[in-house]
Amino acid sequence: MAPDDRDILDTLAQTAPAPPDVHWGRYRAELSEKLEARRARRAWWRRPVPVALSASLAGALLFFAVWGGYRNGTGTDFTALEETVLGGRLGLLQQYAVVERLDLLEELDVIRNLDRLAAGRQG
Repeated sequence: MAPDDRDILDTLAQTAPAPPDVHWGRYRAELSEKLEARRARRAWWRRPVPVALSASLAGALLFFAVWGGYRNGTGTDFTALEETVLGGRLGLLQQYAVVERLDLLEELDVIRNLDRLAAGRQG
């Protein structure tokens, strides 16, 4: 801050009137009136309504999902789902030794290329 700015601020601070004293009792009374008015606007039954609606909707969806599955005869059988996934990978599991050799061949190709890359970086 420039010295002129500091002089101006000091002059303004000396000529400004003193702030009024705070009446804490009146402040608390006004605050409690505002809070009481806010509480009165909220009805007691409005607070639990969103939670109850959400829970009932989730329960209804769960009921219809389970009931619809049994009604259609499909049900939810997780064992059948796991067997289907494993059955799709059975061919890969039977040829695991071949897959291991392919991985080794892939690594061998990478090792051969490393020699070329090292020679290229040195030059």
